[in-house]
Amino acid sequence: MRGITDPVRTRFSGVNQITNRRLTIDDRRPIQGRHTEFTGEQKFRFLCHEKLACFNRCCRDINIFLSPYDVLRMSRKLGLQTGDFLDRYTTRLLPGGAGFPVVLIKMREDADLGCPFVTEGGCSIYDERPWSCRMAPVEIRGENKYGFAFDSNHCRGLLEDREWTVAEWMKNQGIEGYAKLEKGFAPIQTRLRFTGLSSLDEHIREMFFMVCYDLDRFRRYVFESSFLRTFAVSDETAGSIKHDDLALLQYGFKWLAGDFDLRKSMTVRDEVFNK
Repeated sequence: MRGITDPVRTRFSGVNQITNRRLTIDDRRPIQGRHTEFTGEQKFRFLCHEKLACFNRCCRDINIFLSPYDVLRMSRKLGLQTGDFLDRYTTRLLPGGAGFPVVLIKMREDADLGCPFVTEGGCSIYDERPWSCRMAPVEIRGENKYGFAFDSNHCRGLLEDREWTVAEWMKNQGIEGYAKLEKGFAPIQTRLRFTGLSSLDEHIREMFFMVCYDLDRFRRYVFESSFLRTFAVSDETAGSIKHDDLALLQYGFKWLAGDFDLRKSMTVRDEVFNK
């Protein structure tokens, strides 16, 4: 099995998608943990269930990075516009103070710094949980190279007997469709170029953030301006992206990576948001 590339992780190299800052100490010697590495064809052992002493602890004081598809699914699950979801439940970071922004879930401001979607019974948005949470405890470490985000003294599920390959785990967690839906996301960072001028580069970042994460705002940008005419969008494409979120998301990826024009995009922005 070939390795799987996560576009959000690629842009934020060196940081696990789920990283724990406080570990629960246990005298028991870890059997599987951060030291463990395996390929996609090798078996690993893991099972999470509510009888584990650590149940829900992995959802505290952590960094959970969200992909564009995560934001779309979670906002729709909660019945929110994407902008409202982003304002209420996320924070935005610029890796190294430059480049393109990444989006993380904003932890609750309580003693546990817990995920806002976790209850005593587990995840309240489990069916629409993020890619990071679906992959956990597995993390990608390279081409066909995997490991664990936790040690077994923190994640007791690593002491369970259930065995998986990475492909089996991904199928079980409903991850298989993510790569296809976000295949246009990864090329954006190499094709969308900064100018070196701070004001213009800030506009580029805002365009990237809107198109990739704030889909409802992007829909306004497209349909409440001269965008369709300016960028010669066909009637067929306009019809498909007007009400289909996934079609609009994939169109936005393609537009940023290939058809984006700085001057024209600023003109359209002013038509919609500077009225």
